[in-house]
Amino acid sequence: MTRIVCLSGDGGIASLFAGQPLHARLAPLGEVVVATDVPDEVTLVRRAAEADVVLLTTHLPDAALRAGAGRLRLVAFCGTGASSYVSLPLARELGVTVTNVVRHGDRAVAELTLGLLLAAARELPAADRAVRAGDWTGWLGRELYGASAAVVGFGGIGRTVAGMLDVLGMRVRVWDRAIDLVALAAVHGTACTLPEAFTADVVTLHLPLCAQTTGLITPELLALLPAGSILVNSARGELLAPGALAARLGRGDVRAALDVLHPEPLSADDPLLTVPGTVLSPHLGFRTPQALARMAEGAVEAVEAFLAGRPVNGVDAGPGLARRWRRGAARCLV
Repeated sequence: MTRIVCLSGDGGIASLFAGQPLHARLAPLGEVVVATDVPDEVTLVRRAAEADVVLLTTHLPDAALRAGAGRLRLVAFCGTGASSYVSLPLARELGVTVTNVVRHGDRAVAELTLGLLLAAARELPAADRAVRAGDWTGWLGRELYGASAAVVGFGGIGRTVAGMLDVLGMRVRVWDRAIDLVALAAVHGTACTLPEAFTADVVTLHLPLCAQTTGLITPELLALLPAGSILVNSARGELLAPGALAARLGRGDVRAALDVLHPEPLSADDPLLTVPGTVLSPHLGFRTPQALARMAEGAVEAVEAFLAGRPVNGVDAGPGLARRWRRGAARCLV
């Protein structure tokens, strides 16, 4: 009998697999085991070795993949950026299919992006601390109406963010390797080059992480940011060249609002923790009940389809690109 295992109760998704209606969809497919704890690596490896299908809600060590070799057939990752949680080249080598879930967090991440931008524009974290300390002097912030905003990456999240910025009255420009012109017109946007994007008053990153985008945001691009501009990143911390953002922020004339960092968590002495005016959050973008439910349902859909011989949303390691069996080829933007 096929053994379907959710390895860890971390993150709140596991409980959705154990409850209705998702458990009722999984049960006819085989034996379903849903962990309620957060295991150590030894336990994680043992559980993976006993699974035909893994519902992945946490990082999967290489040792766990190897332990499952010969039995493990599918890792259904409950999110989009599978490469950050499981080694795709190793999975491919071992003959393990990896799937992901797309479009689950478009609205959730876009709304957080807008929140980060507003928090940085008006220095809301500092305002909260000031009031709690009895300081009511206040300071000037900036309005976003009429400002230029560059959306770097025009997938589902980028398009949703661009629509929100358009409603705010911002002048939207977009960079992407391939731009949907109908979607661009819907947000009254204009296409631009990547260097042109970094001359905007606001730059917000929405690229997927792959070989072509890792370190894409270089010191040279960050040097183009005008004084007073705001960089928002709710995509992946690895998009930025190591140390480049901290160095640019150190000049003291731009701000950043970041939901994703590299590494996560940051070391206690990371300079991003002490740069004035920087807004940080602990990778909250997808963490809403609605998005988590879509993630869990998408993972179950992937398991159902795979076991029925019609796999969907497969992610392939070659050559550094994501590839999906359904919805066409996934874009890895360069």
